[in-house]
Amino acid sequence: MDNEEKKGRELSSEEAEEMQLGFDLEEMTKTAGWSIIEGWFEQRSHHAWVDPRGMKKEEWEWAELNAFHSADLASQTLEDIEKAINRAHYLHGVKLGEIKEAQRMRI
Repeated sequence: MDNEEKKGRELSSEEAEEMQLGFDLEEMTKTAGWSIIEGWFEQRSHHAWVDPRGMKKEEWEWAELNAFHSADLASQTLEDIEKAINRAHYLHGVKLGEIKEAQRMRI
């Protein structure tokens, strides 16, 4: 592929900001602290049941609902970080002309 075919395009300011955010998140994932936080999120994302012993039905239902939402939020946060990093790499490829606009980003 010659330089003419590999010519990219200038990103919009929103795309450039989105790309930088993804690369910043990727940089964060390379730190020792991230591995600890990621582990916490992964543990929390595996919804564990709430022990109903000693609880009234309404209390247990409320605790179970909150545990579910906490697990869902942890899982969604990890997924959002991964998507932002993938999007940054996609936009970088578009900017450099390595990815044609018609190609779809794999998420």
